[in-house]
Amino acid sequence: MNRKILFTLFALLILALACKASGNPALQATSSSNSPATISAIFPTQATIPPQLPTAIQSTATSAGANPVLRYIPGSTVKLEQLLDDFDKQQNQPTLSQTNSRFGIEGTDLGYSFENNGLVYFLFGDTVGTQDKALDTIATTNATNPDQGVRLDFLMNGSNYLTIQPPGIKMGTDETPVSGINLNGNIYIVVSTDHSDDRSTDRSMLTKFTLPASFQPIRTISQRPTGKFIKMSIHEESDSIPGLPSDGHYLLIWGTGAYRMSEAYLSIVPAANFETGEGTLYFSGLDATGAPTWSQNEADATALTQNGTLGDLSVTWCKDLGLWLMTYDSRPPATRGILFSYSTTPWGPWSQPQVIFDPARDGALGKFIHDPNLVPNDGLAGPVIGQSKSNPDAVMGGAYAPYVVERWTKITGSQLDIYYVLSTWNPYVVVLMKSELQIE
Repeated sequence: MNRKILFTLFALLILALACKASGNPALQATSSSNSPATISAIFPTQATIPPQLPTAIQSTATSAGANPVLRYIPGSTVKLEQLLDDFDKQQNQPTLSQTNSRFGIEGTDLGYSFENNGLVYFLFGDTVGTQDKALDTIATTNATNPDQGVRLDFLMNGSNYLTIQPPGIKMGTDETPVSGINLNGNIYIVVSTDHSDDRSTDRSMLTKFTLPASFQPIRTISQRPTGKFIKMSIHEESDSIPGLPSDGHYLLIWGTGAYRMSEAYLSIVPAANFETGEGTLYFSGLDATGAPTWSQNEADATALTQNGTLGDLSVTWCKDLGLWLMTYDSRPPATRGILFSYSTTPWGPWSQPQVIFDPARDGALGKFIHDPNLVPNDGLAGPVIGQSKSNPDAVMGGAYAPYVVERWTKITGSQLDIYYVLSTWNPYVVVLMKSELQIE
């Protein structure tokens, strides 16, 4: 080989050794940066990790890519619109749905949703309207982009709005629809009934709804004082989920028991047996290997949360992330506000809850939730329901029933947007909310 070339190569080798010995900052930054965050950023998937990387680093990088982390973006929660009544007092403009002038409905709460024939069905609670008597109602929408507005159309029974009144089932004050689903072309609506002031006798009842106005009672699902599935969220699952008792077509049911004094629980029932309830099993914890265990007894149902104040909850599936998303209302002595958690399995472990909405923190009091302590008066009082009608200005508003509308969940780049209805008590209306989470 040419001596000049050999000399050049030798000189370059000497220079490289000298740089390493002198502690070249650039070389140190490359060779010593072995933190999981750095490795996963450089090698995002196992396929791109060179064979010489230590096994522990390969494992960390792979799991980081497989299990997304969701972090609430502070200040991102906004009220998009008021869905009830004719006039939005915060926006100082007419509502899109005009429910009072079009249907005679001034106010209502709740709004659990499910899909049916291309429409979102909303199940609303005790309703203030032309029929009075705290009867419950159903509305639909075909909206696919909630950022552009959502117009509700209430189901009608003749010249009046349709009310949920299964024969032989009490549907008075605080006896409301709590969940619903379209299964094999049939609409099922779960209602709470037999209400007592201390809620010790409340029970959930499965009914079948046939358009335009027929309700058929089917069976009791759960009953207080021991029942843990009075309020609930239902999801149909036809794909195989490792950990279920067997491959098959199931309904997953997350529930709460004592209202606003409960944890979240999980049960499953074969879809073919939903009407009879035969084969219902309750998640009863994890075995020594970390696999879920199941019991035939509701009393064995094991809590999925550590809160103690749950009332209304919503669980939806985000296919693109492979995650179950849970929202629920929470109150002292637990954390106050609307909380969000997620999990890769229906039973958990569920992530540490994050507050995605707090009326005080997020500036809702005096803006779209009435605060009677404000001076001057915020002008938000009413409509209200029940005895509150005698003095609406004195009634403090609130935030509860954060039901996510699954079809509107959206991922844009590294951001997850969830859209949910929220009840505000005073004014007694339902608003549409949006919260944003960072995907990491």
